[in-house]
Amino acid sequence: MKKNGWRWAMAAALLGLWATGAQARKKMLDREVFDGWKQIVVPRISDDGRWVVYGLNPARGDGQTVVYDALSGKADTLYRASGARLFGSSGAPWLAAKVVPTRAQQRREQIDKTKADRKRPDTLVLAALGSRDRIVVPRLKSFQTADRDGSGVVAYLYEVVPAKDTSEAAKKAPKPKKFNRLVLWDVLSGGDSVVMDSVESFRLSRNGRLLLYTLKGDSLRSVRAWADGRDTELYAAKIGKTGALAVDDAGRQGAYLVTADTTATGARYDLYWFDTKDRKPRHVAADGAANGFVVSEFGPLRFSREGGRLEFGMNRPPRVVPKDTLPEDEKSRFDLWSYTDTLLMTQQLAGLERLKKQTFRAVYDTRRGSWALLGDESLPSVTLAEADGARYALGTDAGPYEWASTWESPGKRDLYAVETATGVRRPVARAAKAEASISPDGRYIAWYDAPRGEWRAAATATGKGEAEVSLSARIPYPMYEQGFDMPDDPSAEGMAGWTTDGRAVIYDNFDLWATDPSGRRAPECLTRGAGRRDSVAFRYVELDPEAPAIDLSQPLLLSAFDRASRDAGYYRLPAGGGEPQRLVMDDHRYTFVGRAKEADVLLWQRENFGEYRDLWLSGLGLEEPRRVSEANPQAADYRWGSVRRVAWDDMNGARAEGLLYLPEDYDSTRRYPVIVYFYETHTDDIHKHLHPQPSWSIVIPAVCTSQDYVVFMPDIHYRTGYPGQSCYDAVVSGAKMLIDRGIADPDRIGLQGQSWGGYQIAYLVTRTNMFRCVSAGAPVSNMTSATGGIRWGSGLPRMFQYEHGQSRIGGSLWEKPIEYIENSPLFFANKVRTPILIRHDDADEAVPWYQGIEYFLALRRHGVPVWMLNYNGQPHNLRRYADRLDWDRRMMQFFDHYLKDAPAPRWMERGIRAVDKGIDRGWDE
Repeated sequence: MKKNGWRWAMAAALLGLWATGAQARKKMLDREVFDGWKQIVVPRISDDGRWVVYGLNPARGDGQTVVYDALSGKADTLYRASGARLFGSSGAPWLAAKVVPTRAQQRREQIDKTKADRKRPDTLVLAALGSRDRIVVPRLKSFQTADRDGSGVVAYLYEVVPAKDTSEAAKKAPKPKKFNRLVLWDVLSGGDSVVMDSVESFRLSRNGRLLLYTLKGDSLRSVRAWADGRDTELYAAKIGKTGALAVDDAGRQGAYLVTADTTATGARYDLYWFDTKDRKPRHVAADGAANGFVVSEFGPLRFSREGGRLEFGMNRPPRVVPKDTLPEDEKSRFDLWSYTDTLLMTQQLAGLERLKKQTFRAVYDTRRGSWALLGDESLPSVTLAEADGARYALGTDAGPYEWASTWESPGKRDLYAVETATGVRRPVARAAKAEASISPDGRYIAWYDAPRGEWRAAATATGKGEAEVSLSARIPYPMYEQGFDMPDDPSAEGMAGWTTDGRAVIYDNFDLWATDPSGRRAPECLTRGAGRRDSVAFRYVELDPEAPAIDLSQPLLLSAFDRASRDAGYYRLPAGGGEPQRLVMDDHRYTFVGRAKEADVLLWQRENFGEYRDLWLSGLGLEEPRRVSEANPQAADYRWGSVRRVAWDDMNGARAEGLLYLPEDYDSTRRYPVIVYFYETHTDDIHKHLHPQPSWSIVIPAVCTSQDYVVFMPDIHYRTGYPGQSCYDAVVSGAKMLIDRGIADPDRIGLQGQSWGGYQIAYLVTRTNMFRCVSAGAPVSNMTSATGGIRWGSGLPRMFQYEHGQSRIGGSLWEKPIEYIENSPLFFANKVRTPILIRHDDADEAVPWYQGIEYFLALRRHGVPVWMLNYNGQPHNLRRYADRLDWDRRMMQFFDHYLKDAPAPRWMERGIRAVDKGIDRGWDE
């Protein structure tokens, strides 16, 4: 240890002497910067395109809402504000946001274990944009704003705490209670607000014309509506409960659930509907379904976009659970696993709350005044078409395939056309292995037939002579993902949507095709083959999320990705299709955020390895782009690095690729310590920005390059039955390439990976000793036991992963026992000589943590330097920020020790005893 410590000190001293000029002025990214690095969240653009609002939050600390004015180029900041909403007219825009207590105050309350009713409350801030006008409302509970028709209406609920009365009379009187007050105010009119006390819940229409709310007093429950300056009581009862509320976008109608039952379980609800013309509630449903279903409190209650349909949920009458009168020692608790169950017990338990609250789709026709139950246990999912006049809906049922989903690839389902007026259904397709889509008018259903590798469609109505057709049979190119290397049917490249003239737009690897579901018209390549010609993948960008269909009579915006160079950008597709026009294409990744409703202005983000995904404004043609945010200006003060693609020949002579991240001051005459990270393929993500942050599982390239490491990410392409060998061929050949090219120090190469990457690392060290050290997160070590394990997050068994999915064995344990053993690191642990740091958490919902235990015990028995970190109660990827900081520190201490000769921390030399847990962290501060 003395020798290593001396070398570490000398290296640091030499580096300090050498670092001069610009490099000396730049700092190294480390744990000290993580807390303050900011992220942009929930960006929005105003209807006229003048204002951009976004959250700007550090990893730890007080966030803020930034308001940018494109007219002046200036920005204003609302500190500790979040959840911002824009409302009001273009000429007089307003913003509403919630302001939370400081992080220091919240932290103090956590330490003091302050009760919920005594914690500092949130505050509402209302701000008139373009002025300094601010309105602050303390003790906020919730708020809603109208976002249509230039409405300036806001509704907010806050808590009222009666003032203390110290008079003698007050001492004898009952103590006044806190209550909730609802305020409805039009900020544009500047008139008086409307105030309602003892409000429990509320809903505001998107144009602000209708407010539906519930009151809860000591002996009264009521539902009331405010519209056109008039308040109306719709329902009142001395006992019972109120449930969900709904209003339509236009503010012309509403609906609500109520019950006279006060039991905790078993309450039956009634559904009422009203319109604002006569305000006379109509009892829609309580029960009455042919199968005995009743209205459920748990179902969604919502109007369609046009307002002609009201969706609600139904189920069998809730079970009344008798009061529990037994003491704990007289109760037997168990789970019964039965071969007759279609869903495994673990799946039932993982989804228990969902199963208890499951509802089935029913729809009320607000124009005809009739309702129908569309779904039930045999058709649990029903999707309505966009148009209110659509006669059919899409029903899906995965029930027949649940039993076999233990080992078969999940996703099979039967498709049905369901009459919305009656609930009558007819089968459309059996065992479809993909998501399906119904046309906006409800006339057709389209789906991807994975075994055939083609898109198909069928008419929803019968008796029209329109048989099932293939949408893609006449397209001379594959419609599935290229390079798909799992032992299963490849996934589809995808579907853009439906056009206004009734066609389905689908993708091949490069281009867009408009296909006729009736089969009468031949498929039309909207991009005229330009994508395939230029090796550019075009995809439709939805500028208006509320548009029911794609309007081909207008130009379209397409995202573009060059599959050869990995450049990305946007193109414009001419109206009716044609040669796409290039707008921007360069070495960035682009993300569309939104379009102004009343102006030709786009809001988008761009990023690459060294550039954070800031916000930009431009015209529809991406002309005159203007950056409107600068989330992390401090990045310029730090050493960052660069990234490039590299190519080489793997062990089989096949061309391989990977990403190489280099320090900012990379010296081609020097060999570097290298961390090799891998999962599957990475080169398509060359322009992805990973900001400095504590690791949730994996290394952050910029942090490593800033600390004078080279990071290498090889692409891995797999052969069924040989996942481990496939990884070996790519990773080992790539590491040798780095050595041969003088980049890597052959004695200072480490590996790091998580989950599937963790498994591959565990396998590699049984095959080679060329790596100085490795860090494997959540590794599968024994495929023979892992295949029978459970993904505890979903309760789903893991067999399908090995037979059809990522683990790529391609058969069951009984069909391919040799492959399971040969690909299991545990059986070859006696060959391992490489020091290994394992992280496997006891609440891992994806890989059972006993896989890490099995490997740790085997390596420990054979004298391998091995450590295993278990962050208590943490899932597959760390969520708790303190654990992320801790893991990041230990992982880099591990690499620094083996790859840079840094002194080993005490936790590596001596461990941490259980009696020292939470007291001694095993390092010197």
